[in-house]
Amino acid sequence: MKTLISAIALASLGFTQVASANDLNTAPSSSKEKFYVGAGLNHNRIDTSSFGGVDGKTNGFQVFGGYDYGRRNGIDIGFEAGIIQTGEFYDGSGEDADGVWMTAIIKKDLPEIKEKLSGIARLGYGMGGDDGLLMGFGAQYRLAPQVFIRLEYVNKDVSQSYQVNAFYHF
Repeated sequence: MKTLISAIALASLGFTQVASANDLNTAPSSSKEKFYVGAGLNHNRIDTSSFGGVDGKTNGFQVFGGYDYGRRNGIDIGFEAGIIQTGEFYDGSGEDADGVWMTAIIKKDLPEIKEKLSGIARLGYGMGGDDGLLMGFGAQYRLAPQVFIRLEYVNKDVSQSYQVNAFYHF
């Protein structure tokens, strides 16, 4: 039931974003320029030490694609979906965070700190090894006109993920 309610909430968020996309001042001129693809590495952790257990830790990777809806009041609004693969949190347990995820993402340029720097925040839903809502925040840096790198912290339903991602914007 929890999964169904979360999926409906995420879908309605996506439809709301699409419906309001016409009101946005879009920076890219063609729809191809709104898409991007990327990949990254992650370090994942399950905190069970506060319950007398041992923390589970594992590394992994993810690949993703995204779409920028446009800019409104200086904030870029977009959508991302991806696949994450991790190792086991505990040896031989079969517990991992493998799965797919979808998020709404907002980005705000921070020229007062550094011209190529942006702050980011995300809210979405993951399905697979760690089902449920996820949210995160981080920073994004433009290495070249179409190449970016991100450092992020993502808090999922059961686990936390520290990520470094690179992506190419068409």
